[in-house]
Amino acid sequence: MGQSETLSVGYNPAPDAPPLVVAKTVVFNTLRNDVLVARQLNQLGDDKFVGSLTKNIELAEKLAGVCEKHKTSKTKGCKPAANVLKLFVKRLELASRKCDKPDACDEEREWSTFRKEHGREDDYKDFFRDWDRDDWHKHKKQCHRVITDEALKIIKDDAGWLIKFLDGKAEDERGKPGNGKHD
Repeated sequence: MGQSETLSVGYNPAPDAPPLVVAKTVVFNTLRNDVLVARQLNQLGDDKFVGSLTKNIELAEKLAGVCEKHKTSKTKGCKPAANVLKLFVKRLELASRKCDKPDACDEEREWSTFRKEHGREDDYKDFFRDWDRDDWHKHKKQCHRVITDEALKIIKDDAGWLIKFLDGKAEDERGKPGNGKHD
C-alpha cells in the first residue's frame, strides 16, 4: 500500500478536448500526514488523541498488508482495513461534537459495537491484540478530543477515498461522470 502521494494534472487546450482530469492517490501515509498537520495547526486535540488516531491508521495499514498476502484473483479490497478506517472516521466525528458532558462524546459505545461485530473474526485478531496493548487506554479519560470542521472534512474525505479502495469499490467508481477521477 505505497508510501507516496501522487497528484497528476493533465490539460489539453483543444476545443473538443475532454475536461481537465485531476487524479489523487490517497494512501495510509496521506492520512497520517493529514492528522499530523491538523495537530500542528491546533485543529486536532492533544498529542495523546493524535497518537491514538495514528495508531488506528497503522493498524489498518497492517491489516491491509495481511489482505495483500492472502489476496486471490477473485477477492477485491480489504474489508478489515476499511472497517478500521470507518471506525477511525467515526472517532473523528464524535470528537467534532461540542460536548458539554463527556458521556455525550463517549466513543466506548462505538468500540463496543465494533468489538461485538468483529471480535471473533480471525482477520481482526492482531488488530484487537495490538489495540488492547496501546497506551491510549491509560490516557483516554484525560485527553482532549476535538477537531475543527476544516480538519474533519480534509481527513474524512481522504479516509473516504482510501476506504473505497479498500472496500474494492474504487475501481467501480472510475470513469463515472462527476467522480473527479480520484484514485
